[in-house]
Order: sequence, then structure tokens, then C-alpha cells
Amino acid sequence: MYLEFYSQVYAPPVEIEESKNGYRISMELPGSLRDDIKVWAEQGILTITGEKKAPFSDSEEEKGSRLMAERVFGKFSRSFQLPEDADTSRIEANFDNGILTVEIPKSEKAKPKDISIN
Repeated sequence: MYLEFYSQVYAPPVEIEESKNGYRISMELPGSLRDDIKVWAEQGILTITGEKKAPFSDSEEEKGSRLMAERVFGKFSRSFQLPEDADTSRIEANFDNGILTVEIPKSEKAKPKDISIN
């Protein structure tokens, strides 16, 4: 018996957080390689693209040994509208243990400023 899901589209799960200093996007990409991921910002849009390659072959000989395949592989693209206070010139991305983390600082003028009272 060979089961396969044909209708799945690979869209890695994402978490987005905000702090007083910026934003953090964390994306789960287990099994992906750093060289297969691209991150860029253009015209207020942050885009993350990549590919999670299957560790097995889909040749006819291999299909007979696999009984079930629930994991999803393939190319993906996710885009996010950046807030107006995002400083795109200082965005940093880190990939560690299958988690891509993109740090998006807020511009200095957007950060809260304490005002002393005279």
C-alpha cells in the first residue's frame, strides 16, 4: 500500500512578535539548509523563500518501500508587510537548529523616549 498527499502546499509555520525595540519573525524550517533560504526586504515587504528537499527519492523502486508520507516538502514563499516604523537597513537573519529568526529593528525615531520633567 502506498499513501501520498497530493494537495498539500508547503507553508512553514511562523510566529511574529513585537517589542519596544522591534519585531521578530521566527519560521520553522526543519530539514532545510541555510543555502536553500533567501530573505530580502523591498518596498516595505519582507519576503522569505526557500525549499525543503525530500530526503528520499520518488523513483518507482523507492515508492514500494514507503507506506505513508505525511511530511511535506517543496518550495515555499512567504511575504510580510512591514510596519512603517521598521528600519529595513538593519534587518538581521539567523538560522539555527531548523529555526529561521529575522530581527527587524524599529527606527530610532519610532522608539519610545522618556522625557524628564523640569
